[in-house]
Amino acid sequence: MVKYVGTPASGGLTVAKIKIVNRRIAGFKRVVLAPHREKALLNAAVILAKDEIKTLMEHSSKEHHDILNFQVVMLDDEGLRTLINSQIEEQVGAARAVELAMEEYCDRMKNIGNEYLAQRSSDIRDALTRVIDILDGRNRERFVLTEPCIVVADEILPSDLAAIDRKFAKGFITEGGSYHNHANIIARTMGIPSVCGVDSEILNPLNDGKTVALDGYTGEVFISPADDVSAVFSRRMSLEQSDSEKYQQLREASVHTPDGEEVAIYANCNDPKDIALAINNGAQGIGLVRSEILFMSTTYDLSLASQIRFYTECIRAAKGHEITIRTFDIGADKPLENLQLEKEPNPALGMRGVRLMYTQQQIFETQIEALLVSADRCGRINVMIPMVAVESDITDYFTMVEKVKERLLGDGTITRDNICWGIMIETPSAALISEDLAKYVNFFSIGTNDLTQYVLAADRINTNAARYYNPVHPAVVKLVEMTVKNAVRYGIKVSVCGESAADFESAKIYIDKGVRCLSMAQNAMLPIKERLIDEFSKH
Repeated sequence: MVKYVGTPASGGLTVAKIKIVNRRIAGFKRVVLAPHREKALLNAAVILAKDEIKTLMEHSSKEHHDILNFQVVMLDDEGLRTLINSQIEEQVGAARAVELAMEEYCDRMKNIGNEYLAQRSSDIRDALTRVIDILDGRNRERFVLTEPCIVVADEILPSDLAAIDRKFAKGFITEGGSYHNHANIIARTMGIPSVCGVDSEILNPLNDGKTVALDGYTGEVFISPADDVSAVFSRRMSLEQSDSEKYQQLREASVHTPDGEEVAIYANCNDPKDIALAINNGAQGIGLVRSEILFMSTTYDLSLASQIRFYTECIRAAKGHEITIRTFDIGADKPLENLQLEKEPNPALGMRGVRLMYTQQQIFETQIEALLVSADRCGRINVMIPMVAVESDITDYFTMVEKVKERLLGDGTITRDNICWGIMIETPSAALISEDLAKYVNFFSIGTNDLTQYVLAADRINTNAARYYNPVHPAVVKLVEMTVKNAVRYGIKVSVCGESAADFESAKIYIDKGVRCLSMAQNAMLPIKERLIDEFSKH
């Protein structure tokens, strides 16, 4: 038995045979032609790569479809093409030029230290690897699985998952990748256990076909597991199945503190499909709908009509439950096809969220109109504004709301303002002046992800700074407590919608400080509900 330990990327337990997929093999016998010929070869390879990606899109789920569409767009990115062509001008062959440009471009994105860009670098690498394979004449079939297996690879790419036969994919083990890249996000959505950051020795071809036991919770990987390890995995997998059945019985259960106050469990969602599934799985409401999905979607776009369709479908999917839609949380760090933003040296501290209303007013006015119309037609909704840092962020935004609302009421487009307005408390300044901000809104939603990284100056995707990133650090907790007290003082609702809401120890602390609504990924709702019910029943 050989044991490896990597980074847990998607929870779950599985035992199956290994399928090795190692694509880190440089091209052989490359002949470098004149620059103009290499550029012609590059252009032809890009066209073919885009055609192949579009073919994959025809048979992919919506989530994969949107990621693949991004890859098509990136193959036409001027900055990327300039990098490649500059290498070709230096007498470098097209395939090698793409490799060099890919590494430089992806390193730039990762070094910015932004979660969104860290995810997107994997997508760009996926698209450019396809171009390189075409130029080298290599086979581009991805993960053709014919039997149940655990894929062991240098890196799992989004296009791999778009074409994969899910019934045969029992788990993923990778040398590269990170918890936050798209492939692992999709793996979690698919419920496939995954571990990343494993020693490259695991890619040894001699491991192909061997049995491996994978623990997606701890990051442990056992090749040719000993009998006692196999027995433990068998027992834990059986218990996990029982837990899944038990959790379903908790869908209608509620959480109450020892003094009888209810703690609502809400879900964070991306689209109507997510919302419907969350409600069916027992969500008492939807605490966050990320409207910026419209920038990446091929199902919807930013037009008024499309936005109205998206919001009304979200409201209807909630089936009368409370639903909160966050206004566009976008910024210069996100390479959005249909929104050109200036590049910034530190995007996380730059023009993002509500701050963009000063330079992208028309986009925000269109969204406000779509939200007002959708609420008037389908029922009351909550709308919250992200990245508020100063009082004028709210007053200026609401001035824009009044202007749009007055026009819509005047021409009869809407009959009422059926929106309950709120803000996200995710900057230290917003928490510190929450008493002043409470006068303008009906609710607060505390975004502990960003609040924690801003309070502790710890990038939440930088593994070197991980020891500083602590959502229950006394400094963070004090700001949460201050925000809750000010919300209570002014009679407005307050919730926590960061990832730490799904962490049992963190949730207990937030509840102790007065939080009575926790919003989280829907697969965390029932497990956290069970633990909180058990905890409070002891008192």
